[in-house]
Amino acid sequence: MSYSYQSNWNDNAEIACLIALKLLIEEGFPRGRQSEFSQSISAKYKLDQGSVSAKISNFKSLAGINNKSNASENSRRIYKQYSNYSVLELRKLIEK
Repeated sequence: MSYSYQSNWNDNAEIACLIALKLLIEEGFPRGRQSEFSQSISAKYKLDQGSVSAKISNFKSLAGINNKSNASENSRRIYKQYSNYSVLELRKLIEK
């Protein structure tokens, strides 16, 4: 699946959101932490902070943590392919 040419979304940005989810799980979902991750990811990949937060929430849904979402095919693919990876392994993927 491909991304819209008008969008800055790419696999690395999706993986960064998956990393954020994994860290949120590890940290016990502290209040405001998703917003911090969203802000950091949005700045790095030049994405809207609200879109990044929604993407993290979509990954929560794919993980069965919250209600069903409208996760994109790209998010479903990334989750299916990389959900069993550790945070360290995922970071290595996007730092190449």
